[in-house]
Amino acid sequence: MRTLKVVCLLLALSVAGVEPAFSQTNKPGQPLTARNLISLLKGSGTASGSAATSEGVVKGLARTKIYQFASADYPGAPYSMIFDRNVSTAVGTFEFSGLAQGLTLKGQTYAILTVPGSIACLIGGINTSGEMVGGYGDLSNSVHAFIDNAGVFTTFDFPGGSTTIALEINDAGEIVGQYLDAANNQHGFLNNGGTFTQIDFPGTTTGTSASGINSSGEIVGYWEDSTNVQHGFLLNNGIFTSIDFPLAKSTEAWGINDDGEISGSFVDTNSITHGFIFTGSAWGEVDVPGASGTQLTQIKNNHNVVGAYSDSLNETHGLTGH
Repeated sequence: MRTLKVVCLLLALSVAGVEPAFSQTNKPGQPLTARNLISLLKGSGTASGSAATSEGVVKGLARTKIYQFASADYPGAPYSMIFDRNVSTAVGTFEFSGLAQGLTLKGQTYAILTVPGSIACLIGGINTSGEMVGGYGDLSNSVHAFIDNAGVFTTFDFPGGSTTIALEINDAGEIVGQYLDAANNQHGFLNNGGTFTQIDFPGTTTGTSASGINSSGEIVGYWEDSTNVQHGFLLNNGIFTSIDFPLAKSTEAWGINDDGEISGSFVDTNSITHGFIFTGSAWGEVDVPGASGTQLTQIKNNHNVVGAYSDSLNETHGLTGH
């Protein structure tokens, strides 16, 4: 299944045969997938990186925009990925000894987030007030979601499901993410104050993930069709819209801001991964200069972006862009 490879980073502890993480072991520019999120929490992936800055251009049908990009690599880690940021803090994960660890980056200061009872962790989202959500692997190789509110942790699982990972939280405290059912099929979910709603793109019950939610409750994510092709989606007031970058082999929507701008990535006909921004009527391609692949996760209300890129050695680095 080609879904956000972030889950693989969690589930690699016990899942055999999953795709490799977005790292130097992958084909250049291979996108993240949900199964790889799992593997980060269960151990896989290699890469190394160092801080760098560069300018990138949004190309395509949308108005051209120049981004100032900066690498965000946990010191000494072989793999780093940024999933979200608020005004002061970027959050994500880095790989150490084959397992994911949650990271925060405030200014130039990195810190590790440890969920009580965990052996692996990733932070998927952070809202304006600093509440963080993500997923962690425990000593029994199970994966659960968590909420961190000023150091007070609450863990949860989708009712009746397993391998639950929270990927984003909005300012109202609504949380979206993904989980696996008893048949190992993947579904998205919404957690609104402890009330859970399963999210499946119409026609598929095996491969949906919800990864972004804005203040209006619009949700984005990605789904897999019967031919194993991946598509993005927008869910607005109960109505699903499939999202595909023009002429792309696959598309993965990841984040949405309050202006309705959607961020994510697509794979072109040459199997290279590029970031994108979709305004609802116009597409823009986003690439880090010199990168062999670019992945965007969240786009914020100030239009800043985060994600990851692979360099000429196919090593993976977190990125922030403004």
